[in-house]
Amino acid sequence: MWNWQPLGHGVETLFLVTPLTWWINFGVHIYQYKGFQIDAGPLRTLRYTSRAEALFITHTHEDHAGGASRLSLPIFTGKEAAYLLQNPPPLPLYRRLVWGTVKPVPAQAAERVGSFFLVPTPGHSPEHVIVYDEETGVVFGGDLFLSVKANLASPGFNVQALIHSLKKVIELAPRRFFCAHAGAVEEPVKALKAKVDFLELTRDQALLLKRKGLRPSEIRDRLFGGESAWALLSGGIMSRLRFVYALLDES
Repeated sequence: MWNWQPLGHGVETLFLVTPLTWWINFGVHIYQYKGFQIDAGPLRTLRYTSRAEALFITHTHEDHAGGASRLSLPIFTGKEAAYLLQNPPPLPLYRRLVWGTVKPVPAQAAERVGSFFLVPTPGHSPEHVIVYDEETGVVFGGDLFLSVKANLASPGFNVQALIHSLKKVIELAPRRFFCAHAGAVEEPVKALKAKVDFLELTRDQALLLKRKGLRPSEIRDRLFGGESAWALLSGGIMSRLRFVYALLDES
């Protein structure tokens, strides 16, 4: 049984892993705050108890949305995500093995619920939203941030959209920011700006190398020192090479 951990300011978290991710301590944070739960975690994790009265889903990737079918909670999300939660697409084998599937669940598209705004922030995925509490300046960022220099991409990743989304959230001037994989992010505005700088600089470097005649795989090796082990695990579906293609706008 998982135990919710207090983070202060009324926020609690569970860090959920699966049988294939616990040994590398790779998992996903879900949160409880003001009677709401933010994201549901994967299906292939131990069951947990939620005290929330409703659930926000930031996007429909299986590590965030798979556990929603276990919870008898009203679900709020963005318009695109609501459709995908009701009609989940088939997943590649490695994703089903690592995290589990996403089963159809009823979900309501919403722009605002109480003091919370569900702000569209595509980039990591087309349907991504962040959850922003205008009363306190708290943002639950899903996979918007991850880390300053995150360099893996999967289908649906879009660098230009991500940069635009990051700048949109920076304009909100969040006082506190909770990431689904990095946890609580210190000095969130500074961190988000650093990520924008990294993406813009790396995109410029990739385009320069392309003009010099380098192939995408050579650009990847020059910028990142080779491929990630995740590319092997995923059969190339999640990789640095895909990130380079996105930098070059060739996805």
